Parts: sequence; structure tokens; C-alpha cells
Amino acid sequence: MLSNSTFSSPFSEKLLLSSYVRSIPLAEGEILIKLKKNKYSIEVNAHSVGLFSVVLDWRQTIKSFGKIENNRFASFRYQSLDFRGKKSGHMEVGFKDIIPKIISAQPDPREDKRRAMSDSFLLNTNDPVAGIFNLALEQCKNTVKIYDGKRRYNIKILKKEVSLLEDSYLSKNIIKTYKCNYEIKRIAGYTKKELAKFPKKGEIWIKKHSKFSFYYPVKIQIKTNWGNFLCYTKERRV
Repeated sequence: MLSNSTFSSPFSEKLLLSSYVRSIPLAEGEILIKLKKNKYSIEVNAHSVGLFSVVLDWRQTIKSFGKIENNRFASFRYQSLDFRGKKSGHMEVGFKDIIPKIISAQPDPREDKRRAMSDSFLLNTNDPVAGIFNLALEQCKNTVKIYDGKRRYNIKILKKEVSLLEDSYLSKNIIKTYKCNYEIKRIAGYTKKELAKFPKKGEIWIKKHSKFSFYYPVKIQIKTNWGNFLCYTKERRV
């Protein structure tokens, strides 16, 4: 969990990001985390690499801003910019009100009847970035409720265990982590194609930062129709 000492002075940390499908490099990027008193900001920048970049020139920037309440990230604003070759899209959602609202989007899910959902589904939700980090901050103790502007889903922990993770990408040494098996419960906003294609379960490994008193995800694994998807984050100097 976050401790009071984490906020005694402004904190900024950059994590390296890398993802793979069937061991084939998919994307690389960085995650910039800033904490200051009772506020947080997270910015994710990623782009396609290797063979995937030849097939599709893909870039994405995601930003999550909000407050820190009860050792959790509480979303205030979520922004996502996505570029696929000559095509682009974006999503901006405000979470400051009881019911989060779409500020701007292209394509706009409000024009798609398949994305319609009850306001009651949106209560006490976070954006996807804050949700994943909250799983780690709470050491996989609670279900997180996520809304990304299109879809509403829960990530529920099924099992948690201490795991001595041996992975050459993360470190030459064995890393002590928690491995948390989870399921994704789709609540609303999914198309039939997404329901058939999107994963239902996965695993996440979390560890304590080497210098600061908070836990963060170091490895996420999801089984997809294309094979195992792996996403790593690691400290720059580990």
C-alpha cells in the first residue's frame, strides 16, 4: 500500500513498458508516474515495434489524472489517443461527478446503441490505468470497477500467492512478487464481436518498488485468440 512517506515530497518515476504476443515483440514504451500530496498523474506512451510495426504503424498515448483517497487512485480525467497508420481516434472521460461523462470521443460511443448502459453501472468506477494500478496498490485484495468510455467491466481477483518470478526481461535475479489470477466480468457496452474476442481471464504479478513504498504491476499475462499476450513494466535501473 501507499504510505504517508510516499507523499512527503513530490515523486516522479518512469517505468519501461514492453509487450509481446507468442514471444513476438509487439510494442514498447514508457509509463510516467507523478505523485504530489493527494494528487496523481500517469502517462503511458507506446508504439509498435518489429514485424508488427511493418504491418501496422501504431502509436498510443494514455493519460490518467486524479486524487489519492484512502491509498487508492480516484480518477478525475482519462484521455486516450490512438493512431493506426493514417487513422486516429480518441477518448476523453471526466470522472469528477458521481456519474462519469464522456467529454469527447472519436468514434463516439454515444452514437452507438450497442454501447448504451445504465448510469447505475458507472457508479464508483475508475479508468483502466487507475484500475490496474489500484489492483497493485491494494495488493490484489479488492475487485476494481473500470469504465473506459465504451465498455464497463470488473476485474476480480480469484487467487493470490507469493511467486518467485524468474524472467530474464525483468531481471537477472529472481524477483519476489505476488501472482494474482483474475477474471474479467463484462458488465455492459460490448459488441457481440468483442464478447467473442476479448479475454475473460488473466494473471498479474505485482512487486514493491525498489525505492518507494508502493506496489506496481511488473507482468501481465492474458490468453487471447492470437496466443498469450504479455506486458511488462520495469524500473529503469533494475
